[in-house]
Amino acid sequence: MIVGRMLSWRIILRYTGRPVVVHIVIALAISLGYEVLNTPWLSVPALPVTLLAAALGVLLGFRNNSAYERWWEARTIWGGLVNASRTLARQVLTFLPAPRAQRSDGTPETPSAASRLVQVAVQPEGPALAPAWSKVSDGAVRDQFGHARDLRGPGAPRANLATFLHPGVESPRGIPSMFEGITEDARELVYAQVGFVNALRCHLRRQDPFPEITPFFRPSVLEALRVEQNVPAAILLWMGTRMRRIYSDIDHPEKVYMRVSLDETLTELTNSLGACERIKNTPLPRQYDILPHAMVRAYLTMLPLGVVADLGVLTPLVTAIIAFLFIAMDAVGRDVENPFEDAVSDTPMTALCRTIEINLRQMLGEAELPPPVQPKDGLLY
Repeated sequence: MIVGRMLSWRIILRYTGRPVVVHIVIALAISLGYEVLNTPWLSVPALPVTLLAAALGVLLGFRNNSAYERWWEARTIWGGLVNASRTLARQVLTFLPAPRAQRSDGTPETPSAASRLVQVAVQPEGPALAPAWSKVSDGAVRDQFGHARDLRGPGAPRANLATFLHPGVESPRGIPSMFEGITEDARELVYAQVGFVNALRCHLRRQDPFPEITPFFRPSVLEALRVEQNVPAAILLWMGTRMRRIYSDIDHPEKVYMRVSLDETLTELTNSLGACERIKNTPLPRQYDILPHAMVRAYLTMLPLGVVADLGVLTPLVTAIIAFLFIAMDAVGRDVENPFEDAVSDTPMTALCRTIEINLRQMLGEAELPPPVQPKDGLLY
C-alpha cells in the first residue's frame, strides 16, 4: 500500500513509462508528417475525438470505482481479522479454564505468569499498569504516512517466543481457576491464531506459509499441516478440535456458553477466510478490464490526428499529458482490483499480521516483542 507523501517516480514510470513514450512517438510522427511533409490527410475533425474522450472517462470511472470497492472490501476484511484475533485471544485467556495438572512426580504444576493487564484485572488492589507495559507499542496506531509507534528503543532485543515452543523446555499446564495464569493450551491457541493470519497472508499471495508459521506451532502440528491443501482452513480446524478436547476434560457450569462463544469467533475467522478467497479467485469480469484498456490505446492513437491541425508542433506535448492521465487511470484500476498480489497497491497484510502478533503476545504478558512493520520507500506491505 502506498503511504508516502509523494508518489515515487519509479512507481510512476512503472505504471506509465513505456506506453506514454509509445504514444509520444506516434504523436511526433503525425506532427512531423503534417507540418514538414504537408500531408493534410493526417488531420481529422476534433469532435469524434472529444466525444470518445468523454465516453472513455465514464468507462474508466466505472471500472476504477469497481476496482476500489474490491480493494476496500479486502482492507475491511483484514480489519475484521485484527478484531477477531484480539477477540479470540481475549476469549481464550478468560474463557478457557483447565483442570489442575500434575507433574510426573505427583506435584501440582505452577501456572505461568499472565500478562500484567490480566493480573491487575483480578487484583483487589494495586497499580493499574506497570511502567514497562506503557513502553511497548501495540503496532496498530499509525500516522498518515503509515509509520507505527515503536517505543521499545533502538537497542531493544527481538522477542523470543514462549518457552513451550522450544524442545526440551517443559511448559506449565493447568490453573486452579480462571485469570490466575496462562495454561499451555491457552498459550498454544493464541500462538495458533498468530500462525493462522500469517498462513492466510501467504495463502493469498501464493507463497509458502511454513517459513512464516513455523515459530508458532509444534513440529508435530507442522508436519500434519504440510499435507493440507488449504493451510489456514486446516489451522482453524485444528484450533476447533483442540478447544473441543479442552472442554471435554473439564467440568465447568458455563463451559457450553464459553465453547459456543469461541466457536462463533472461529466461524467469523472462517467467513473472513472465505471472503478473501472470493476476492482472490474471482477477478472483475474480463470485459471490464480488456475493453477500457483497448479503448484507451485507441483513443490515444487518434488524439494526435484530432489536435494536430490546431496545435502543430505542440501535439506531442499535449499528447504526453493526456496519455499520462488516461494510462495512469487505466493502470491504477488494473492494479487495485487485485489487492492480494504483493504489489504496491496490495493490502498491507504483513503489517497487519505483525500488529496481530504484537497485540496477542502482549496479552500473554510478553515484554520482548517484534517491532511494528514500517513503510519502506513510501510503501507498506
